[in-house]
Amino acid sequence: MNTFLLATLLGLWSGIAMVFNLMGLGLRTALINGIMAGVLVGDVALGFEIGATTTLMGIGFYTYGGATIPDYVTGAIFGVVAGQRTGDSAIGLTVAITLSLLMTQMDILGRATTTIFQHAADKALEKNSIGSFEAWTLAGSIPWILSRAVPVFIGILLADNLTVLADFSANFKWFTDGLAVVGRSLPAVGFALLLSYMDIKKYWPFMIIGYVLFAYMNVPTIGLALVGAAAGFLYTTKKGGAQ
Repeated sequence: MNTFLLATLLGLWSGIAMVFNLMGLGLRTALINGIMAGVLVGDVALGFEIGATTTLMGIGFYTYGGATIPDYVTGAIFGVVAGQRTGDSAIGLTVAITLSLLMTQMDILGRATTTIFQHAADKALEKNSIGSFEAWTLAGSIPWILSRAVPVFIGILLADNLTVLADFSANFKWFTDGLAVVGRSLPAVGFALLLSYMDIKKYWPFMIIGYVLFAYMNVPTIGLALVGAAAGFLYTTKKGGAQ
């Protein structure tokens, strides 16, 4: 697939995914974006790898009170394309992390420009013009869409220049090694946040079983998930029967 078509498709998807997100459908995630980019570049495994890693990095982050957070969802797209073009998933992850942070500026821009439409909608409502009010309210989604679609489109168009990033990575290995350490620590923080939500004092046997299966028996993540689902089903069924 040529670069222009890839940029167009990923840009459109980024805009459409934002609409889904505003509708509350929850289709705009780092994992889904990573897989989508992986399908389009012809490397689904890479899409899963970058998408899953950036998903873990984003665990615990949320726009509470309108706070701006790293856009790992968009970063996953850039990471997959960079990893495929350079042939190095580590470089792809580096790009994903870096651009996720840079995308915070686009998030701020999108939020700020939306207020223009909100004020117009308020004026229409004061005049009891319901049709105009609805139109301005729906138009308020335009800045959100463009804040993701345009950067992705332009960024993918420039993807052929990622060899410069690869050369930089080779010449400054200490820098990429540092980012790699940060990249590995973020998923750990995500897991720690998940564990903080759980009643470990009560369910510690399940945690130990999972640790033994992973650390000593090399059971992959999917296998652990299946074992966890089965254990959870048996526990809840037995608990329900006892009651």
